[in-house]
Amino acid sequence: MKRLSLLFTFLLFQLLALQGTAQDLGEIAKQKPVVLNGSLGLGFGTYNVKGIPARQRAYSYVFNGAPTLSIYGVSFPFSVVVSDQQRSYTQPFNQYGISPTYKWLTVHAGWRSLEFSPFTLAGHNFLGSGVELNPGKLRFGFIYGRFNKAIEEDINQPLALAQQPAYKRTAYSARLGLGTERNHFDFIFLKGKDDVNSLAVKPTSLLITPAENMVLGISSKFSFLKHFVFDLDVSGSIYTRNVLSDTIHNSTLDKVDFLRKIVPLNSSTQLLTAGQTSLGYYANLYSIKLKYRRVDPDYKSMGAYYFETDVQNYTLETALRLFKSQLQISGSFGLQNDNLLGDKAVRSNRKIGSANVSFNKPEYGIDLRYTNFGITQDRGLNPVLDVLRISRTNHNLSSVFRYNMNGETVSHGFVLVANIQSLVDLNEFTAPNSKSNSKTGNFSYQFSLPKKAFGANFNINYTLADVAFGRTIFYGPTLGISQAVDKGKLGLNLSASYQLQRNNDIDAGTIFSSNLNGSYRIGKRDAANISLNYLKSNSKDTTLPSFNELRTNVGLVHTF
Repeated sequence: MKRLSLLFTFLLFQLLALQGTAQDLGEIAKQKPVVLNGSLGLGFGTYNVKGIPARQRAYSYVFNGAPTLSIYGVSFPFSVVVSDQQRSYTQPFNQYGISPTYKWLTVHAGWRSLEFSPFTLAGHNFLGSGVELNPGKLRFGFIYGRFNKAIEEDINQPLALAQQPAYKRTAYSARLGLGTERNHFDFIFLKGKDDVNSLAVKPTSLLITPAENMVLGISSKFSFLKHFVFDLDVSGSIYTRNVLSDTIHNSTLDKVDFLRKIVPLNSSTQLLTAGQTSLGYYANLYSIKLKYRRVDPDYKSMGAYYFETDVQNYTLETALRLFKSQLQISGSFGLQNDNLLGDKAVRSNRKIGSANVSFNKPEYGIDLRYTNFGITQDRGLNPVLDVLRISRTNHNLSSVFRYNMNGETVSHGFVLVANIQSLVDLNEFTAPNSKSNSKTGNFSYQFSLPKKAFGANFNINYTLADVAFGRTIFYGPTLGISQAVDKGKLGLNLSASYQLQRNNDIDAGTIFSSNLNGSYRIGKRDAANISLNYLKSNSKDTTLPSFNELRTNVGLVHTF
């Protein structure tokens, strides 16, 4: 009996260590031992089509459930689907973790995702444990766990469906620093390694190799003179892509020769760096910030999923707030280039600029945004031929205007959205084939009677796209109404849309669609819904057929 009690206590601790959010251990006794809740649904559908091959079955059904089992406040969600096309039973959220905090102590267990700095441990999901200690100004953290599980190669699966093989990867990371979130200086260390023996069969792909990585980083942030903020993140990564490659015995590493004792060095080892820094001035009405970022080509860390590499950015950002922040003006300008090591055939230079103006009050508002993205090429290892040189600028202007008249009995709302995009090719040799311009506009009006639970809306849209091979235009209106009756138990929604298309100034046809949706709450835990969807395409393009489709669906939902 004593062993059973100890086993139950152990299992309960394990359940707590798998919960997705922080668990207040002092509240466990107040929780119910076992709670089951969720929903069950049953639906039937029909489908009819003329003019094209059927895109789904004529009759369909589906039973679905989303039960959640809670044991002393620890939730385990599941899903069940049974239909004419599939049957499945899954536990969709099967990665659990816990990070309980007591004063300055935080403990991590289970599946966790932490960030010590942007270029070391930066959000990679792992299964393991860790601790963070923050007494006073001490900043200490340590984690250890499995970052990748071993996945064997399945040569019987089609390439498109096969899961990519992977070696088991474990890693640990430590952070030691002083300060607070506003002012601190941290050292970060990360060491990761793949288990060479974790796969029974060596992957056939030469790109799947066991790797090892060591990263050392510095992360700091300082606020001074009330308004200035300076931050710095710098990291160096020694990444060995294949620990089975030939080892370098006779190379001279001078002052860093001690690295041989920490991490293996061979012909696949890379020493790469990444860093970013910024200096900002923040006042009540305005702010200005200078940023610099540089990431070496192919920089990697086993504590992060992805980096944009071989890139160098210089950025200036500004913001202005007036009239109690009702008027906000902001903008940025940046220069970017690649080919940091000078080993590419050409170097790409980019200019990125943006400006934003917004003025908003409860009754009305306006938002304007302009972006400019330009790219040119310079000589790298080889000269750039004018016929092939890339030199383009992409302009984008968008705007949103809104006006509301809200009353107790009647409400009106107006929204106008517009966008203009233009690609300008500055190379006369490639410009004829790279034309790309578009204009879109959308106006909507919403009318509602709040006390009668009635609403109506009108929408009209226009889209014009100009590319090298021609012009396409879409335009048309959409109407919709909604009504709730019987104290909200019955809800009805009806909408209809009519879209016209023109290709190179020639009528290409129309598309009409309508939707009817209804729902009725039978009781506190039961509801029924119905939907009808009709689509008719009248094509005048000889390459596209005309057709019409009708879909119906009826469903019941029970919650418990």
